[in-house]
Amino acid sequence: MAGAVATYWVLPNLVTEDRLRKALTAHAETWTGGKVHLPEGAAVSSGRGLEIIVENAEFGGRFGGAKWESDVGLIKATFRMLPLLKGEVEIDTLTLDEPHLRLLDRDDTAMAALRDLPAEKPDFAKPEGEVIVTNASFVYVGPAGRRVGLDGMDLRMAAEPDSTAVLLTGALPAGTGRLHVQGRLDDPAAVLSGPGSDARLALWGAATADDAGTPPPQPPPDIPGAAQETPVISALKRIAAVVGLTGAGRVAIEGRVSATPRTLGIADASVSFGGLLAEGDMTVALAGQKPPVDQLDGVVREAAAAWRDAATSIAASAWRDAPVTLDWLAPLEVTLAARLRDSRLAGRSVEARRIRLHAQNGRARLEVAIAGELGRLRGDLTLDAVPTGGPPRVVVNGRLEGVDMGATGRTLLLLAPPPLVSPPPMPEGTLDADIHLATQGATLGAMVTALNGAIEAEARDGSITGADLAMTLEGLADGREIMTERDGPLIPSAGRTGFDTAESRIDFVPGAARISMFQIRGARYDIDMLGEADLGTGAIRADGQARLLDDLDHPSPIVDLPFGLGGTLTAPVVAAGVPRSGDELASGATAEGEAE
Repeated sequence: MAGAVATYWVLPNLVTEDRLRKALTAHAETWTGGKVHLPEGAAVSSGRGLEIIVENAEFGGRFGGAKWESDVGLIKATFRMLPLLKGEVEIDTLTLDEPHLRLLDRDDTAMAALRDLPAEKPDFAKPEGEVIVTNASFVYVGPAGRRVGLDGMDLRMAAEPDSTAVLLTGALPAGTGRLHVQGRLDDPAAVLSGPGSDARLALWGAATADDAGTPPPQPPPDIPGAAQETPVISALKRIAAVVGLTGAGRVAIEGRVSATPRTLGIADASVSFGGLLAEGDMTVALAGQKPPVDQLDGVVREAAAAWRDAATSIAASAWRDAPVTLDWLAPLEVTLAARLRDSRLAGRSVEARRIRLHAQNGRARLEVAIAGELGRLRGDLTLDAVPTGGPPRVVVNGRLEGVDMGATGRTLLLLAPPPLVSPPPMPEGTLDADIHLATQGATLGAMVTALNGAIEAEARDGSITGADLAMTLEGLADGREIMTERDGPLIPSAGRTGFDTAESRIDFVPGAARISMFQIRGARYDIDMLGEADLGTGAIRADGQARLLDDLDHPSPIVDLPFGLGGTLTAPVVAAGVPRSGDELASGATAEGEAE
């Protein structure tokens, strides 16, 4: 034991500095896949036991014709004892504290080298041991001269013994928080080839305050405080919480991953988050000939600017002026074919038999077919982000079948912010609907006023909360008068109004939504209404009739109550007219017949 301890402390000190340098660069080369140069001026020394310490090191090398450099404040490397007894120096763990990596690709030769890799996996040396980087930064300088980078990365990579696999764990900056990564790549070198590598990854976000180490990234100064947390963002967070995609929630991904300078793909994938499980394939590519890193950076910057501008307008209660800017989508080519199975949304089972997305040249089409406890949905959405000579255009076609309105309403309440008071009971019944809409505009307000198309809906065997219409009409039939000193104004009886069928059609024309047909049929009543809403101002005007019928077999009205609908789409107001019943109703019907 004494001899072993003495060997542990003394033998590393007998290793020459030249051999330490060679071992250090050889280990780095197995992980970088290229030649690594450690300048002669870097001070290399043996630390306690089996440890090498390098301070203020400057690594360098070439990839293709491009030059890369890395400044490292402190390097610690441990080496294996048994090879050392044989006179060999083998690095076990390499730790780089605050490395700053720069890739200077002025003539796009690094990207060209990646493009020219063979279809089979590149012939890189198999990594060994571990590499740990803390608070790392990366900067890429391409032909355009733009600096693209990322700061505050922590990553640990460990080669799995007797295999080509590498285990990953670490965290990357993501906005004002951190994105944690944990997983396994079966063959990292194969990721850069066509077939790719099998991979298993787990991702989850957390606030930077929950992390020890890297200081939190600061929000860009050009983003107003109001735009950082808007009602829209709050609603998205609420939806994410319901499906399980929260700051502490995990997204698990398993599939075959491949990456080239212009294409990222995942095949035979399964993705789970919260109660949802998706399966399928996805490819994301960059079109055109611009340098891919510069191009991707442009997509991210323009998307962030578009979101910032829209969020600022919405936060200022000027949602109609929120710009719709989608031309940043033009360089992206996306193909997705997936489905959901064994999934639950807000406690309800849901299955997506088809989810297809294809995007190219700024035009995207999404097709979905979903079934579950809430009902069935089939539809497609077409988006033209940069149509010739005009603003973005959106077309929606869909079909709802057998939708449980009550259960759907309660599920949607879970997605909304918690109400200050108890929400009213939801409408009940089974809904079918057809939706055909198209619009075009440079702002949200312009898109609303430019709506074209129609929505047709039919509900069966349900009820509406708020008032019992049949009881209200029966009170009028029994002699209840309106606007009298004794009885006061007509106030509907509280309760629910049950119906057998409810049908409606809304036709959209530029600037207006017309209620072309609205009919509700119950056991002893019916309602008809026609009207129009101004989509520019939100004002509503509609007129309707509610009738109480005397007999199911030979229905004829015994009470006729006209009413009007006014106010706005967000705050509608219903006003009852003067009812007719008995002799008044009969004389009115006779007068109408004579006039005809």
